[in-house]
Amino acid sequence: MNELNPAMQLAVDYLESTNTVIFLTGKAGTGKTTFLQNLKHTSKKKLAVAAPTGVAAINAGGMTIHSLFQLPFGPLLPGGNDRPDTHYSQEKKELLNNLELLIIDEISMVRPDVLDQIDLILRNIKESPHPFGGVQLLLIGDLSQLSPIIRDEEWTLLSRYYATPYFFSALAMQKASYVRIELNHIYRQKEQSFVDILNEVRNQQISKESLTLLNARYVPDFRPAANDPYITLTTHNSIAQQVNTEFLEALQGQEFEFAATIRGDFPKDAYPTETRLKLKIGAQVMFVKNDGSAEKLYYNGKIGTVSRIEGNTVFVQCGLENKELLVETTEWTNVKYQLDGEAINESNAGSFAQIPLKLAWAITIHKSQGLTFDKAIIDVSEAFASGQAYVALSRCRTLSGMVLRNPISAHNIIGDPAVIRFNEQAALVTPDAHTLQRDQLLYETYLLGELFNFGVLQTRLKGFEMVLPDLEKDIISVAAKFTKQLKVERSIQAAVYFLDKLTAATESLHQQLPGLIGLSKELAKKADQLIVWLMNRIRLMEYFAQVPFTTASYLEKTKDKAKTHDRSYLKALNAPPNEKLYEQILEWREKAAVKENVMPNMVLSEKAAAAIAEKLPDTLKALSTIKGIGVQKATQYGPDLISLIRAYQNELQSPGTEQVSLF
Repeated sequence: MNELNPAMQLAVDYLESTNTVIFLTGKAGTGKTTFLQNLKHTSKKKLAVAAPTGVAAINAGGMTIHSLFQLPFGPLLPGGNDRPDTHYSQEKKELLNNLELLIIDEISMVRPDVLDQIDLILRNIKESPHPFGGVQLLLIGDLSQLSPIIRDEEWTLLSRYYATPYFFSALAMQKASYVRIELNHIYRQKEQSFVDILNEVRNQQISKESLTLLNARYVPDFRPAANDPYITLTTHNSIAQQVNTEFLEALQGQEFEFAATIRGDFPKDAYPTETRLKLKIGAQVMFVKNDGSAEKLYYNGKIGTVSRIEGNTVFVQCGLENKELLVETTEWTNVKYQLDGEAINESNAGSFAQIPLKLAWAITIHKSQGLTFDKAIIDVSEAFASGQAYVALSRCRTLSGMVLRNPISAHNIIGDPAVIRFNEQAALVTPDAHTLQRDQLLYETYLLGELFNFGVLQTRLKGFEMVLPDLEKDIISVAAKFTKQLKVERSIQAAVYFLDKLTAATESLHQQLPGLIGLSKELAKKADQLIVWLMNRIRLMEYFAQVPFTTASYLEKTKDKAKTHDRSYLKALNAPPNEKLYEQILEWREKAAVKENVMPNMVLSEKAAAAIAEKLPDTLKALSTIKGIGVQKATQYGPDLISLIRAYQNELQSPGTEQVSLF
């Protein structure tokens, strides 16, 4: 998939040059997951990836939706909370405020109330009336696969507001401009007859001929040979566990147990395999991670047999391949997003380290989503949810690689008429070059409005109204009138006007603030935020007072933002004692964490680092008395920390060292 097919290229063009909401769909095996992974590395937008479940989030390399937005798990009724973001930390608010692209994988499993809550949160954080606060959403998934899990009592509440339990019934989706792009080129299956059957199952209209062809794969009492790597896909977890346990116990020989190492924050529902993995030689296993090495010897979903075990190393033989695969402990990370200046970076909130295998005589259909198998035994005779049969059948590469444990009848192919109706309606407005050009112009208008949007200034001015009494009249009111009749050709004239007013306001602010703030850290913090915002907006106005507005130039200029102003009020009031030493200790902490392969706060908390910098302990005993250190850490890290302290003290005592004041 080196070259993008036309549908993928259209999706890329929409992502690069619009903020239109995109529903990227397609049959199983059409490259949706690969597209997501490529986009994470190529997108110029500040993005975050989220998914409805822990397993899906880990597979997508993102966070769960509930973790990213700190949502409760029950029904989220529209209008129930006007400001659900009020309990967010300042860091979380800043992160979401800088977000430009939100990718949600496995969107078929997301309830409409969750999407509406995301819309409400982003509009509040961004202080914008636009759907999702102007953030572009890329919704990836196949509505013919697994649907949202909603209990009857939950749907009793939600059905008052939503026509269906699917994301497209969200109130925000009725207001947002969105396009549906379908990927049609199938990379997983190559047999046309099998592709045709899958299409019929997906559309819930399977013919008698296709059903007959499918049921020809029914083999009563089928038992694969010991060296034949079949995996059973079943509807219930209890059945999968029972099958795996029975097969493992039936094997002769010693049982080996491998314990997982879990550090930091890693949710249990996202564990990729067992915390205590039991294996025997001869056990059928499935890899649960792609090989990160250059050789790419295995992939998530590959089946093999344990051939030998030596210490902490497992050797796996896959099919007729000549060589054994050496498998050692590997690590999964639980991603969290952090703001680094104005960039959104991924950080490791926790990790799960284990042999990347799990017993694979059986697996649930739910956990198989996203995987591909060469040989599978499928049982959907007890299917209870829409999409289960399609997910199970589409995991297989070929029809010949599939065996049915029980015959499939038409009633096992459970679908939802609401999905059919939505797909039919959405197909009527498939985007093309013309709609792309239209949406590019809409995006330009949106960005022009953002340039002259002073709603954030009005919010940040609270507490400082007396300092700038004319701001409402000269800037905010004028901007409100201008944005009602936005025109690119008037952008230079508008920028010149606002540049003059903003410059005068900032100069007045600098002159009056020091006396007003006093020692209030809260006011100092607000003053910093206000002045940084003004400086960034002045920088934009200076540029667009000279050149006409374009989407490309705006996006380029907004990347170059001031982080703090030269005379930071907050920094002057809030600087920790011996700040330089404090920064040195944090730098040492990062290196120690990398060396020990742990989270930095497991080496030393920031609070403990600040206390060390303040008290300057010069012995291990003195260091051990600091809260958060203790005897063990003092013994382990003391020599390094005391060396840093002594070097810092020597530097202070050196001739020519002087303290620099911010004011």
